[in-house]
Amino acid sequence: MDSSEKKSLEAEVESSSSEGVKLDHHGLPLIPQPSDDPEDPLNWGRGQKYIIVAIASLVAFLGTFALASSNPAYAQIGLALDVTAIEASYIGTIGIASAGLGSFVWAPISNVYGRRPVLIFSQAIGIAAGFGAAYAKSYGGILVGRFFTGFGVASGNVVTFAVVSDLFCLHERGKMLGLVTVALINGPHVASLPAGFIAQNVGWRWTIILPSILTAVCWVLIILAMPETLYVRGQPPVESPGKYYRMRVTGTKAVGRKLQLVDFARPFQMLKYFPIVVLGWFAAVAFTLGSVMPAQTVSALFHTYYKWGSARTGVALSVSTTIGGVLGEVVSGPVIDKLMERSRKRTGRVRPESRLHGMWPAIFLLPAGLLMFGFSIANHDLKHSYIAATVGMAITCFAVQMITTPIIAYCVDCYKPQSAEVVQLLNFARQEISFTVGFWSIRYGDKVGFQFSGLTYACVSVFFFLPVMWIMFYGERLRARLGEPEFNKNI
Repeated sequence: MDSSEKKSLEAEVESSSSEGVKLDHHGLPLIPQPSDDPEDPLNWGRGQKYIIVAIASLVAFLGTFALASSNPAYAQIGLALDVTAIEASYIGTIGIASAGLGSFVWAPISNVYGRRPVLIFSQAIGIAAGFGAAYAKSYGGILVGRFFTGFGVASGNVVTFAVVSDLFCLHERGKMLGLVTVALINGPHVASLPAGFIAQNVGWRWTIILPSILTAVCWVLIILAMPETLYVRGQPPVESPGKYYRMRVTGTKAVGRKLQLVDFARPFQMLKYFPIVVLGWFAAVAFTLGSVMPAQTVSALFHTYYKWGSARTGVALSVSTTIGGVLGEVVSGPVIDKLMERSRKRTGRVRPESRLHGMWPAIFLLPAGLLMFGFSIANHDLKHSYIAATVGMAITCFAVQMITTPIIAYCVDCYKPQSAEVVQLLNFARQEISFTVGFWSIRYGDKVGFQFSGLTYACVSVFFFLPVMWIMFYGERLRARLGEPEFNKNI
């Protein structure tokens, strides 16, 4: 055991023996320790916390739902706007790209002015832009609308994770972050099911109108039922805050903090912490290949090779990917909390790297699913090959969920005060890599054969996992050498 490990162990033992220390149901000290202030979100009732998590998950879900709702209708959109199906898919990819950029705006603002006002304002932008895109008359107008839709709903990709981190201590955080993660990742998967039927029976514009309506309903829920969760530790309790203190539209500004230009660059400062870089790249590659690639390509592929309409394609895409994603979270969330608990009992200290071992099954399932999808498309002449393709999509989405949840939980455990910046960085990597899929995936498969493109993707996923193994076993020592960030320490 090195010196940093000894210090960590001694600190926790000393803390647990101190008077007044608050313990979890296993008799271990809560991390972080809740204050005596009733306004501290860690002290709120479980019912209120679960309502907030449900709303945060819905915000995350509807953001990606809105950006992917037109996926099954790209062939139909292309005919209506006189563009190719690949060009029609750009209305999805541009939203994904702008969502990655938007997170750089909303995360730092939420650390100063609060989570609640950021969610209210940003989601309003996404709603207005969604309706604008739905009624735009030209292809260019739709692209502009979708850009600002992605920019607005980007807060759901980042701020929601900060909200959940504000509410829960270490021993529950993995499972709760997993709920938001499964909502975020499965938004595109669920979107394909109603969107295919809507596009076929009502018209493709309603694949954009419906998500805007649903997001507007969720916006009302934010206003009515989501209080401000930003809490600055070390400050004296607010005297006589009043019943609606944390329900103000303006939020509760962090005392003594001002928004500075450097705050928008904070995520890039986290690039100094190498474990985040390694895990961020792997999560982004896994999400791109295992989730976005099938969602962005299946409409064109199934229309070309199986002559399917948007409704049938939507069912196959939605059912397979949603089942895979939900089952992945059912396994992943509780498992990584158990791994953390077992490691803490065995070693007597917090070791976030224990969460990463929950990814092992996914390391084999992700390349297996990619191979199954690619070989099925390549052999589309075979009877019922589409069944193998949809099973392959389910497997890849199962694996993506089992990869994403441990990585986000690990990064937040290691850098809780900087959770918004960390998730923002992970989201940026995921969004900016995955938005490129529409530009190359089908073209690459056509050129080399989809069996070889599937083999390429499988090899890439394994390659990016190799440095993750190093973090699993040596991440604690590396973090000790790198130290801790100096900003946001009191959040």
